[in-house]
Amino acid sequence: MSDTRELKMEWWVAQSQEQVFAAIDDPFRMRRWYGAPPGGHRLGEEGSDEDGEPFRVNLIDAKGAPLVQTGRILETYPRMGFLMELSWDGGDLGYETTRVSFTLHPDGEGTRIKIRQGPFSSHAVEDAYRAYWEANVGRLIRVASGEAVPCFEEFWEESNGFVEPLGLAAYTVLAGMREAGAAPELIAQLEETLYTHLSRVPEETAKVLGAVLRARLNQ
Repeated sequence: MSDTRELKMEWWVAQSQEQVFAAIDDPFRMRRWYGAPPGGHRLGEEGSDEDGEPFRVNLIDAKGAPLVQTGRILETYPRMGFLMELSWDGGDLGYETTRVSFTLHPDGEGTRIKIRQGPFSSHAVEDAYRAYWEANVGRLIRVASGEAVPCFEEFWEESNGFVEPLGLAAYTVLAGMREAGAAPELIAQLEETLYTHLSRVPEETAKVLGAVLRARLNQ
């Protein structure tokens, strides 16, 4: 028999309702916080964010296993949040469809974020969703405050053209320097130097170095 209990969670943040909603409404900011379970990463989204239209979020969990979130926005509340349906394929969040109310409310000098969700098939699924929202809303609060939360999806898209391990390693160094605030001209100079010299590495040597990199990452 299904559990009819409803998950209720709330957070107070110092940012205004407009600031928090902007981090929800802007798709490039939303992908920095929404979707990934604890320890996991978001790979990309398909579909539409229009009311009533289905969407699909592709993810990997903390162990690198693929999982998919599907759903649809039932109603958008301007500047206040949304109502949606969610279901999953893979992971610990169950396979049934649940309904989520995600709303923002002015509260003193800040904003109160409220989540209501259910029903659940078990207490274990409810607890999994509690951890899920703690991770997601935690990132939302950081994004709304102006913090540059690292986005796996952005890095994934940027690195798409770097197939060989040495190219990916070089990209990772350059992206890390950029996120650390290195000057654009310094990054451009290093990028030119790296790719000029990496292109000269003999194919056999590149394969051996790639094998070393893979082995180190798997340790």
